[in-house]
Amino acid sequence: MADTGFFKGWLGRFKLIKRYTARKPEQGSGELGRLYEAHNVLTQNPALVLIPSESAPMEPQEEWRVSLRSQAEPPYVVLEVKKAPRSGRLSQLRGMLELLGSAVEQLGSDEEARAHLTRLPMGPLEALRHRAGRFWRWTRASRRRTFAVCLLMYLCVRLAVHVVEMEVYGLNWDMTPRQVTQVVPVQPAVRRAPALINKARVGQAPISYPLPAQPFIDQAKAPCIPREGEVEINGGCWVALEKRPPCHDKQAEYKGKCYMPVSARSRDTREPRSFRR
Repeated sequence: MADTGFFKGWLGRFKLIKRYTARKPEQGSGELGRLYEAHNVLTQNPALVLIPSESAPMEPQEEWRVSLRSQAEPPYVVLEVKKAPRSGRLSQLRGMLELLGSAVEQLGSDEEARAHLTRLPMGPLEALRHRAGRFWRWTRASRRRTFAVCLLMYLCVRLAVHVVEMEVYGLNWDMTPRQVTQVVPVQPAVRRAPALINKARVGQAPISYPLPAQPFIDQAKAPCIPREGEVEINGGCWVALEKRPPCHDKQAEYKGKCYMPVSARSRDTREPRSFRR
């Protein structure tokens, strides 16, 4: 007979725990089949499950649900039918009882089977506690896995941040600072003016160049003399010309005007002023 409904240790509401060792059948009787220790997962009551073999004396063909009860005082035996087919046959009921009786008889004095069938069934609270314990063990393992995954993700993020910090702050893998080359602005060298205007002499050839950021060496420095037409630009004294850009070859161009630097020597060669007596 095929194991209809039997899947990975389950048969309907019955959880199959272990299979009893098959005993040699008596002479003239065929092999009954596979006998399992089981329990009802709904009521937690102990049970025996027999899966008949092809050589079993009978094979169930109807669905019967019965319970047996015996009492010592007063003595009686009760067969309670909980579900029977509408056209059920008593031969099927009798064959079922005889098949189970033969299975129990083959167990003989098996102590493990006796202990299993006589143990007290778990009550609702105990069954709930048992299921809660199994669920707690499962969730505890799941929490450990979740914690391991979170820890691994945290370490990966920390490593990425560490690499970025080393790149930003110029650190090597040995945590020693890298020498960062600082760009120092180069100040332009102080040079002599290509041409100067001497206020005591008129007619110097003009010059043309961008007005420098600092005075020439031989140029008059501030403070300048505004009443004599001198203008202070970048710390040096200049004279604005009437010429507008484009300036001549040797004139300085600055903010839309042409300038000539004032010679420092012209300050010393100026003629002394006369005073009225």
